[in-house]
Amino acid sequence: MGAGLCSAELHDLRRPPPAPASISRGSQMMCHVSEGTVACAAVGNTVILYQTATVKKLKVLEGHTGPITCLCPNETAIFSGSVDTTIKKWDLKDAKVLCNMEGHTGDVWCLQMVNGLLFSSSQDTTIRQWDPSTGSHLATLTGHESPVRYFMEAPQGMLISASEDKSVKRWDPRSRALLANLEGHMDEVTCLLATRGHLFTGSADYTIKHWNLENSALQATWEGHLDLVTCLLELEGTIFSGSRDRTIRQWDPKDGSKLATLEGHFHGVTCLLAAEGSLLSGAGDRTIRQWDPRDGSLIATLESKTGITCLLDCGEAFFSGLARGYPLRFPPPRLPPGYQGRKQSRADFSDEGAGGIHGKEKSDAEDGRGDGQSSGPRNSSNGWSGSAQGVARAREVGLGTQDSSAADRTFSGSQDTSNVDKTSSPPPLPDA
Repeated sequence: MGAGLCSAELHDLRRPPPAPASISRGSQMMCHVSEGTVACAAVGNTVILYQTATVKKLKVLEGHTGPITCLCPNETAIFSGSVDTTIKKWDLKDAKVLCNMEGHTGDVWCLQMVNGLLFSSSQDTTIRQWDPSTGSHLATLTGHESPVRYFMEAPQGMLISASEDKSVKRWDPRSRALLANLEGHMDEVTCLLATRGHLFTGSADYTIKHWNLENSALQATWEGHLDLVTCLLELEGTIFSGSRDRTIRQWDPKDGSKLATLEGHFHGVTCLLAAEGSLLSGAGDRTIRQWDPRDGSLIATLESKTGITCLLDCGEAFFSGLARGYPLRFPPPRLPPGYQGRKQSRADFSDEGAGGIHGKEKSDAEDGRGDGQSSGPRNSSNGWSGSAQGVARAREVGLGTQDSSAADRTFSGSQDTSNVDKTSSPPPLPDA
């Protein structure tokens, strides 16, 4: 299955999926808060803190009046943004709101710490700067003409923002000066990746653009995807891109040549993560797939009951966010054949860890239906399928353990299911 999925015959049969009728703004997102703790926000108005070792629910942060759209951890606190237009700073020990930051007039889409300052972007087209200690508003950065959906910290402490106005802007976070305006995309910019003095931007125009961060010059435009580019990742000196066209493509950043096309997902790819010398991908087809980045072969597959929205490596454990339900803890993947040593994860701009997690790409994950959540202790053995054709399935609440289709192993997730109503389905995701 691994090698066969990268064949020209299959490519000829594939067509990009139709654009979703609506866009989810509330799919699940996660972030690593501190050693031993992860935070999860999904459909609803709460943030839940889980213990990474046991997936025991530690705290529930309640206070927003609308779905939470972004998370940003600090040393002793965590910030959350919401469609209720506010940003809240939470005390991790007492689960109380330390301060409520108001000023945006539209949904808050992204939060980022840069040089000790907190930045937020919004549907109101602005970026706001805040003092993370007191929550006081310091400045408003204007220049975008449409909602600002993404931003990231670039080398040398610069702030990079991307908007539905098709542009990317580079800011000095201290002077708040606009340093450069990068234009060239024909549609909304959907993901960002900065590395080694270079910036890569993915867009709804199906292309990836390569920019020089020093002089903001456009170096190249990479074409090949057949739909919106959802996420970008650097791994082993090459660039990987995920798309709603269901494929992952590997590029040589030096000349922009396409090195490989990884095919196997049956719905849009939502996130990418580098781990254990492998490339992990999540998609709306309810699966996490493990690839060998050296030859593009499919190593193993894990299957959930609903679409994958994000992937997170916490060091001691791996987590995936789901379009419906609670986060899933899964065992580390096997090392690729012949690989020596542990490979640390390197993700793109997303504050949730792997690939673009906001906006359009998450609507693909909605199409995976299901109301079950993993439960029970984590298996001591590795739960990844030993065959590329095998699909290791998750252990679901109330369903018992389901056997793998090609191996006797099961993928055993681990999750706190106390206070979970196992007889009812989670609420449907809201439309935009």
